Amino acid sequence: MNIFGREVPRGTCACLRAALTCVLLLLSPMGPAVAHEGHDHGPAATQSGPASPRITAISENYQLVGVVEGEVLVIYLDRFGDNAPVTSATLELTIADSGATAELQKNGTYEVVSPRLKVPGSHEVLVNITDGAVTDLLVGALNIPAPAGRSAGFDHGIWSHLDEHLRPTTKILGWASGGLLGLVGLGLLLNGRRRGLATVALMLGGLVIGSTVAMAGPGHDHGPAAGAGTSSDAPQRQPDGTIFLPKPSQRLLEIRTRILAPDTTTRAVRFAGRIVANPNRSGVVQSTIQGRFIPPPDGVLLIGASVRAGDVMGSVAPSFIAKDASDMTQALGELDQQIALARTKLSRQESLLRSNVVAPAVVDEIRIQLDSYLARRKELLTARVQPEELRAPVDGVVTAVRVVAGQVVSQSDALFTIVDPKSLMVEALAFDQLNGAEVESATSLTADNVQSQLRFVGRSRSLQQQYTVLSFEVLNPNSSLNVGTPVTITARSGGAVTGIILPRSAVAQAPNGQMVVFRHKEPEIFEPKPIRFEPFDAGTVLVLAGVERGDKVVVQGAQLINQVR
Repeated sequence: MNIFGREVPRGTCACLRAALTCVLLLLSPMGPAVAHEGHDHGPAATQSGPASPRITAISENYQLVGVVEGEVLVIYLDRFGDNAPVTSATLELTIADSGATAELQKNGTYEVVSPRLKVPGSHEVLVNITDGAVTDLLVGALNIPAPAGRSAGFDHGIWSHLDEHLRPTTKILGWASGGLLGLVGLGLLLNGRRRGLATVALMLGGLVIGSTVAMAGPGHDHGPAAGAGTSSDAPQRQPDGTIFLPKPSQRLLEIRTRILAPDTTTRAVRFAGRIVANPNRSGVVQSTIQGRFIPPPDGVLLIGASVRAGDVMGSVAPSFIAKDASDMTQALGELDQQIALARTKLSRQESLLRSNVVAPAVVDEIRIQLDSYLARRKELLTARVQPEELRAPVDGVVTAVRVVAGQVVSQSDALFTIVDPKSLMVEALAFDQLNGAEVESATSLTADNVQSQLRFVGRSRSLQQQYTVLSFEVLNPNSSLNVGTPVTITARSGGAVTGIILPRSAVAQAPNGQMVVFRHKEPEIFEPKPIRFEPFDAGTVLVLAGVERGDKVVVQGAQLINQVR
């Protein structure tokens, strides 16, 4: 082999070929790409798209989020305190010295169309809000990024490719092999022999060393994008633990917040109970005689039917056993005989009266006796064949039906039960002696989270199996309450307690098992805050540690925010 006019031995040529092959493999873009720490060369289809340009602004009254969609700025305006949407305001915007009026959309957002929204750079946005007598001015900055593009120049050549994919594996190998070739070339130069071969070795060594240095083109930085913020518009849990929940998702989930402030109220005591009917507004339908039930013309009333006091719910035709029937027949026979004798005697006395043989008083006495016999006979016949009507004792709803057409009933059978669903009571079992005069307010909670306000009525003065029966009246009963439903009663009694009281719906269990609330840190950022609390009443908890006065936390939708991953 001849290099630079000198003949190179075969052994040296073989070494050079091997070294050159290694270098070309290191430089080849088709070689195996090894992902270094923090990189994953998996399929890009699973990655979320970039976040849309946004503007956020906050005041004491409002919080505003604007999302750029082409030449349209979609504005979400909510109240600062409770995060409720504001749809009655007028918005005047100034975007980089260009004025516009936002138009209210059917979905509760406002939209502004401006060609400046497609101009890259930072634009100051002023929003003048007028909502009735309330006016406010919000100021924010809107950053429009430059359109993404590829440069075919030197910065995306072989050097950037190697720096991106082969940096961890080629850096050490490149420096080692390049240094070795450089030492070989330097040794040949120092010996003064084979200068051409030394030059080739030095060039190859420099090439290998240079291949380990990644060169970024102008305007590019291959380091980590510190503080890059949200990478997409989808809800996501960020590395620092906070949750990014965009305004469209907040509107969909109806997220509501509250600014915390200590409250002073009395401590609550809890005990079990059940829903019962008000005895003054409920009743049963029974028969006073034994007989066969006869339904009304419209048929037997069914469960859930509404009735009014006095409505006919059926009748009972009397029935008698053989002995009673025989006694009645005998009584009727005796009455018929007495009636016949009385009529004969009356006829004879009337003829004597016409002859003035007897006094008129005698005739009147016989006539009265005859009328008495006739009335008794009529009553016996009526009792034998006349059915007894069954009428509703109160207004209400039929809750139980224990009779069918043709059924033989007795005096002890409760045929219908009627309850007024608008007048219910609660019977509670208290194992502690509770002074009814100290009960300020009480609430009941069912297993279906139906909460009702109660008014204390009284307590029994005798213990029943070591517990006291407490009676409460349900104020404005929910239509879903049923008699017999078990409930948990929470009554406020005793000394006053001062602290932060939250609804139970504001507390969620984080993935690590901690009980947390979500602080509304920014318009679209929620921060989980671990708390320590204790039950306060049926629907609230008393926070002992974790949050402070002035914190704004989620009180509705916390469980849904907790599902974001």
